[in-house]
Amino acid sequence: MTIQNNKINYIKIPSLVLDYFFGKVAFYTSYVFAVSLFSTGIAGIVATFFSLYYFDAVNLTVSHDFMVILKFLIAAYWLALMIQNGIFYRLGFIGIFKHVRNINRMISTYPKIVIRDDLIESDYKTLSRSLMYYPLFNAINLISWITSAFIIISIASIYTEGFKINIIFALCTISVILVFISFTFSYVLAESLTGRMRENCKRIMAEKKIPYVDRATATVRLKMVFFLILFTVNLFLSNILTYYNRDNIDQIINFFIITILVSILLANTIFKLIYDSLKQIEFASHDLIRGGLGMIHSRSLDKEFINVTLGINNASKKLLEYQQTLEERVNSRTRDLNVALQDIRDKEFIMETELDFAADIQKGIIPTNLAPWNGINFASYYQPMGKVSGDYYDLFRFSGHVFALLADVSGHGVPAALITMLAKQAFSNVIHESLNPDEIYRQVNEIIVNRVETSDYLTCFLLKIDQRNRVIFGSGAHPNAIRYSYKKGVCELLDTNGMFIGSMLEANEFYENGTTKLSSGDRIFMYTDGVVEHKNIQGEQFGVDRVVELIKLLKRESLKNTVDAIASNLKDFMEGAQVRDDISIFAIELDPRWSTFANIFNDSVNLMKERRFEEAEKSLNFAKQLIPTFYGLNFQLATLHYHLKKYELADSHVVEYLKDKPNDKHGLKLAIRINRKLERDIEVEEYLKLLKDVSPRDAKRLSLK
Repeated sequence: MTIQNNKINYIKIPSLVLDYFFGKVAFYTSYVFAVSLFSTGIAGIVATFFSLYYFDAVNLTVSHDFMVILKFLIAAYWLALMIQNGIFYRLGFIGIFKHVRNINRMISTYPKIVIRDDLIESDYKTLSRSLMYYPLFNAINLISWITSAFIIISIASIYTEGFKINIIFALCTISVILVFISFTFSYVLAESLTGRMRENCKRIMAEKKIPYVDRATATVRLKMVFFLILFTVNLFLSNILTYYNRDNIDQIINFFIITILVSILLANTIFKLIYDSLKQIEFASHDLIRGGLGMIHSRSLDKEFINVTLGINNASKKLLEYQQTLEERVNSRTRDLNVALQDIRDKEFIMETELDFAADIQKGIIPTNLAPWNGINFASYYQPMGKVSGDYYDLFRFSGHVFALLADVSGHGVPAALITMLAKQAFSNVIHESLNPDEIYRQVNEIIVNRVETSDYLTCFLLKIDQRNRVIFGSGAHPNAIRYSYKKGVCELLDTNGMFIGSMLEANEFYENGTTKLSSGDRIFMYTDGVVEHKNIQGEQFGVDRVVELIKLLKRESLKNTVDAIASNLKDFMEGAQVRDDISIFAIELDPRWSTFANIFNDSVNLMKERRFEEAEKSLNFAKQLIPTFYGLNFQLATLHYHLKKYELADSHVVEYLKDKPNDKHGLKLAIRINRKLERDIEVEEYLKLLKDVSPRDAKRLSLK
């Protein structure tokens, strides 16, 4: 039983029970025997059930001698199968056939099921091939036994019953059903049971840099055909059973219930195989987003998933190579430009054809941390038109500034999504708090023009906000941003000159900046053209005027509620009309409590100057409750607690302050004084070294004290 969020996860109980019994069987016998028991065994039980019901349905009667031969043959076959698959492994007999012997020899089941760690390279290759082909071998082996059994039983029936057409026909019919059911269940169950070990073997080979080749032994379409044939067999047997047993309704109902359970078993196993493969793809995508390799070691033996796995693995390798190449070029600036550009174009072409999982990767470039910064609140709405989006927004935090960006790539689909990924990387590399929007646009435009040979481009709106709530903004041919004045209750449109990003190098001559300043409660809304240009079924656009009216109407709502309400009103306005573009809104707000906070903070600073520290402490604590993200709070609290001789508290605040401003000499000087009071000589020396890099004179003066 597993527990998730303090709740029992009953869904996993059957899987845990199966794993427990599978492990116990493998522990006392061998790995292949456990797989065979839970695949071939279940297939045999299901096949036997269908055989019995078929014989019962057609009212087939045979002699006692025939039944004795049949029972003896079944027992002998089961014993032979168990010996063949390694039931006597503990006695030194590991199996008969090559794949069975290879797997049993290289997989240890004591004390748990693992691949032995003393294998050499050739052993891993052999084990990988055997695990790959064993499910098919298992199924073919079983139907070979069934075929031989059919021949013997047919001869026995002629010997004991004489040459009776009805018996021969019944045996032929049930043999066909047996072969299908046995093959289907033994193959599907064996593939599911050996999937984890196949994945582990490939992972170990990848870690040891041992090459391996994935081979498909089935397809998802074939498994769906298996399920449909099983459904047809159920209908066939149920019709025969109903025809010959009209008066025995209980037997018919029992057959229906059991066939439903059998169908559920097969469907569950097939869909579990598909689900496991999709989860592997999902995990690989998240791993790639987090900076990992993003490699998949496929459990599946289906052609479709193996092809997808190969494509994703190749794309991951190409993406990593591309990132490394880009980083080297940016750092060194010495490589031949034409060769580097051609190399990038080749990699982009490969990504466009192989990154069919772009939607999962794209989710990772959208920021999830929209926590306030220095009293500035953020909110967003992001709705792609399809699986992937050409819209992209981002937030860049620095100690003295924050940048808010919204971009819209021309076109839709995967090409547009790939451009957003390129834009994400370009802006991340270029944006620094020393640069203004026009300078950033020029550098990003040059990067994208040089790296994208198609006609794709993007529009952008970028805000740069400092700690005094001054805003520098720039537009790259983007829809005008809307600034709402809380005090005046009016809206104004923000715009500057600027051309598309990535269209041409000549656009660098046209980018410029605009400025404004935020007061308490003021808001700025950035949006893509998908917000204002969508039409209702009458052909009327939503328009900027509606957005402005909604902003005014919702001025007392939270910023997040306002953004969501604009999106909701747009959806209602469209009245079911087709969505033809991505929809994105990115908004900022200076907290309405900013004025109150500023007054209280300034009062507390004056109280500290007057050495009324207890009153100043109350004021600063109240100010922190209002806007805890203000950059100067931790410094003032550290200074205050230093004067109050609360050195531990002072140290915790100055550490937080220096996380945001590691090169601030006032913070470093205060940290040195605090740690001297705490008699922390090692920390004092470390802060002195840092201060020496920033202000050698202050470091020298403090080191003499």
